[in-house]
Amino acid sequence: MSYSKQTLAEAKQKLKEKDPAFFNREKPAKRSVKRKADVEIKKKIIKWSYKVNDIVTCTSTKRIGLIVSDNEYFGRKIEENYYYVLFGEAVLRSSGRGLRKV
Repeated sequence: MSYSKQTLAEAKQKLKEKDPAFFNREKPAKRSVKRKADVEIKKKIIKWSYKVNDIVTCTSTKRIGLIVSDNEYFGRKIEENYYYVLFGEAVLRSSGRGLRKV
């Protein structure tokens, strides 16, 4: 349902008569989220079903590789959905999305 300019102007005029400070407010009302201090927010980590020593292929380059680690390699840590894969002579970090089991 749409209103005409005249009915909107009348509604504004009525608002000004009821509460003259309504249009002069500097800051709009803000919502605030109240949380308890002792509640921990859990981080959701997605893991694919690849295990260490699985043979996989990369979907983009079609290379065959071996999964070396799923979360840490020589002190370097990765989080969600990444694996360290041995491709040829190099260990590279690859997304689980781009890997397929052989």
